[in-house]
Amino acid sequence: MAIWQYLLMVVPENSIDSNYQCIFKNNKTGFLPETKSFWKNFDDDIPSIIAELDQIIKRANWGNDTFINWKGDGNNEEDNDACICLSDDKTRIEEFQFRIDLRKASNITNILQSILKLCEINQFVLIDLKGEIYKPKIEYIIEIIKASNANTFLIDPIKFLENLSNEKRT
Repeated sequence: MAIWQYLLMVVPENSIDSNYQCIFKNNKTGFLPETKSFWKNFDDDIPSIIAELDQIIKRANWGNDTFINWKGDGNNEEDNDACICLSDDKTRIEEFQFRIDLRKASNITNILQSILKLCEINQFVLIDLKGEIYKPKIEYIIEIIKASNANTFLIDPIKFLENLSNEKRT
């Protein structure tokens, strides 16, 4: 993941229950927890979700039928990407996440808003790296992006790196 990207995980809103506490709030590892259990009761039209993402971001030239990837043009500061992992029989989503390139405003106005609309239509919520849950509303997501490391880096990369260095010393 590039420093200028902001990652969000996607899960069905109706799957957030006590399971959430175990999976996210108690995660003490340095890795993202799996969200497969949030998708176990989701049985909506997966091909239409994939087709909609195809309209938002270009399909990547890697992956396969169960590990589907999308990748924007990183050379044009459009390093947006998404990934949906399906079960082996392709009937269930197991993971869904996306990253937005914060270097260009059009990534927010075009790509992010389109993905948020997809999420809203399908009654998905978003989970950030801290495990916080957000409705797919641009005003909420803009606030968390403003407070993100990615945004802090883009505003002042030298200060960001100096702060990292200072944190390691203390």
